[in-house]
Amino acid sequence: MDKVVGRLLSSNMYILFNESTTNCWIVDVGDYASLANTLPKDCKIIGVFLTHSHFDHIAGLNDLLGDYPDCMVYTSEYGAASLYSAKKNMSHYHEKTFVFSGNNVTILKDNDKVKLFTNEYLNVIATPGHCPSCLTFYTDNIVFTGDAYIPGVPIVTKLPKGNKADAALSLEKILSLSKDRQIYPGHDIERWKSIL
Repeated sequence: MDKVVGRLLSSNMYILFNESTTNCWIVDVGDYASLANTLPKDCKIIGVFLTHSHFDHIAGLNDLLGDYPDCMVYTSEYGAASLYSAKKNMSHYHEKTFVFSGNNVTILKDNDKVKLFTNEYLNVIATPGHCPSCLTFYTDNIVFTGDAYIPGVPIVTKLPKGNKADAALSLEKILSLSKDRQIYPGHDIERWKSIL
């Protein structure tokens, strides 16, 4: 796995790959240009998992699909709606709006799992609070939390559709998962604090 920090609000992106195949998967695509420079040689991106649908985690999707048109985008139901709405994905309030131009979207729900590689799956839990679209993904060893949990930083719920009660319940789920797993959040603590 490789981590890439995008230029758009310093959001983290993760590349999941296995040495035995050229297939790889991505967690969040806020900045495809930065991501493309780090992709393993000859890789084929099979899918993108969205931790949530705020623009700094999705703004590179159209560029990615230009290079990988068969790539599937995995998100929640609210996340899917937000892909096509600049107001819901918050890009309307930023310098450049984003609306997804593709239609290859798969809706994920709580307790779903997606096969990554032979005998390797990515499990899904719904973790709303920061945003209704928040999903947390985990394997036996790692947890991708997006902005639902950034260690050392209070969960941001003051944005539209944020919910403190949901965030508290989601945090319990994430902390339970993280006891035996490494956490990979949507931003690094130092960068996130400079944004807030």
